[in-house]
Amino acid sequence: MTDTLKSICEQCPRLNAPQLDFIPQEAARQEVIIRRDLRELVVVASEELPRSVVLLAGSLFESVLFSFLSGQTAFISSIRRAEFVFDPSMTLQNFKEIFNRYFRRAIPGSELPDLIVEYRNTIHINREMAWPEDVCTRASADLLRILDKLLADLTNFVSAAPG
Repeated sequence: MTDTLKSICEQCPRLNAPQLDFIPQEAARQEVIIRRDLRELVVVASEELPRSVVLLAGSLFESVLFSFLSGQTAFISSIRRAEFVFDPSMTLQNFKEIFNRYFRRAIPGSELPDLIVEYRNTIHINREMAWPEDVCTRASADLLRILDKLLADLTNFVSAAPG
């Protein structure tokens, strides 16, 4: 039996009760936005609306990575041994690449697949048309699981940080 979006969402504790300790204290508005979008994601998943799940999950990946990376400039600078300046105008692709480059070792098993960007880009009709008809169904299930794991990984990373 195939999991429904509702059942997948119910199995994702971080989507339902997010711990967003990885968001810098000075970014309170970002936290409010992410919490709102997570609530809406749970609603559309419960309603079995795969395209809406893809839209919101794609937005959430960008929001979560934006918020996390903007608070990790000192950590990234220490790894680079050069100053890292966060550019808020970057895209999800850029955020994913930065995350994978600098956090792959610090958070084992956390590497984000290219698929999150490819799935998110199905919001464009020309991109969706290039995929099989069931792309949103498949993408929505994958994105829910990957987003839940990312939220867990970021929470654990911040919890394990010294100080």
